[in-house]
Amino acid sequence: MKAKFLFSSLFAFSILFSWQAYAQTAEVEVFEKKIQENPTAILLDVRTSGEFGGGHLPKALNIDFRSVDFAEQIKKLSKDKPVLIYCLSGGRSAQAAELMRKEGFQVTELKGGYLKWTTKLKPLEGVPNVAHDKGWDLAEFTKKIQSEKAVVVDFYAKWCAPCLKMMPTVDKLTQDYTGKVTVLKVEADGNQAILQSFGIDEIPSFLVFQGGKLLQKTSGFREEAQLKELFDQSIGTTR
Repeated sequence: MKAKFLFSSLFAFSILFSWQAYAQTAEVEVFEKKIQENPTAILLDVRTSGEFGGGHLPKALNIDFRSVDFAEQIKKLSKDKPVLIYCLSGGRSAQAAELMRKEGFQVTELKGGYLKWTTKLKPLEGVPNVAHDKGWDLAEFTKKIQSEKAVVVDFYAKWCAPCLKMMPTVDKLTQDYTGKVTVLKVEADGNQAILQSFGIDEIPSFLVFQGGKLLQKTSGFREEAQLKELFDQSIGTTR
């Protein structure tokens, strides 16, 4: 009898725990409703300042999760207010939310992040008035990768400082590896479906394919030697 009671209690606890974990994330429509219903809530964007500068949710506060003083910055926020948090696709915000909950904050994450928000055509603020490159069709993009022997995909944005700094080097390597490596450039703005499909949650990012098979996924600024390694990897010449 005791064993049966214990099993029932553990089962009920697991259900409650799962429900609470699910309740800590919200789909776009629910997240938007929470913003509207909680005007004093802290809307926190934990992307980089460059990403934030390319557009963000209206009235959002930006604290980069990757910054060395993130833990100190959040201590300045009021724990009496609910926190609505997001990043590009949900990865960084999940880590940030976990840290903040340990500090006593009440946090709700935006499921799918900024990418999902934009695909739903929800309100944005601070979007630069710049022309964007022609967007890719996901099916055509996938077909292109599968049809080439060696492919390096460069995910970038025109508001991304590291992307702009690497662009001349990527162009140089594209010329150096002509006939050996196909370079596909994908602008983050306007290609949300591709970013979501390949799990890209940070800009800049690179994907390396060989014979249609994904060999590596990496993000962040890379020097020329490191970029060259990606090109070499795609044609199987790395050691």
